[in-house]
Amino acid sequence: MTRRERGRPADPPEQLRLVLDVGVDPAARLPERMAPMTATVGEAPFDDEDYFFEPWWPGTRTFAFAEGGRLRLQTDHLADPLSTFPELEVIGTQLGADGVVLDGTLLVLDEEGRPDAELLRRRLGDPSATGGEAAFVASDLLWVEGRSLMAQAFRHRHERLGNVLRDGRLCVATRGLRGEGVTLAAAVASMGLSALSARCFSGAYHPGAAGDDWLRLPVTETPAPVTRPLLVLLNRLPLD
Repeated sequence: MTRRERGRPADPPEQLRLVLDVGVDPAARLPERMAPMTATVGEAPFDDEDYFFEPWWPGTRTFAFAEGGRLRLQTDHLADPLSTFPELEVIGTQLGADGVVLDGTLLVLDEEGRPDAELLRRRLGDPSATGGEAAFVASDLLWVEGRSLMAQAFRHRHERLGNVLRDGRLCVATRGLRGEGVTLAAAVASMGLSALSARCFSGAYHPGAAGDDWLRLPVTETPAPVTRPLLVLLNRLPLD
């Protein structure tokens, strides 16, 4: 028996795709802004094959919109994030499709490539401040080719994210483990991070509270690391 009830509805079927040439740029149909889905705070890491577990990165929630060859970012802290973090323009060059919306986390890395919360706060508080280099970890794919994927199960959105976004030095797709939250919690603790993200594979994306579809799980008894984890280690972990 898994954490979720066995009798839950089946995953929504894939919709039939009709290709119609109506002379409309699909990217023009992207929303101006996204209303975020917010994680529910859970009690502790657990194992469950219905869930995808990943690190909870110490950054700020950010949406990336790619439309018509142009990139724009949305955060709660800045009106024009790309003017503060111009290095993130590279996100658009790593996409294999247009009309895309990504949900993820913006980090600021120190000169050794380690996420630095203090550098992030400084640059968010003063757009003219310098220091560090921004990076983006994409955790979800909400739109692609000008069409919303939000009603689809996270399982399908996660699979498509890996196909649409090519990893680079400053922009990567999230890595994680299916079903093994306790194992990943130990790895996250050793990296000095304080929480896990747990996403239910059958869950749709909806603004507001996510319920059991998305959980933030605190990692207790986190040891103090000698140094903060390199972002590049994300790609070296034996995940997925």
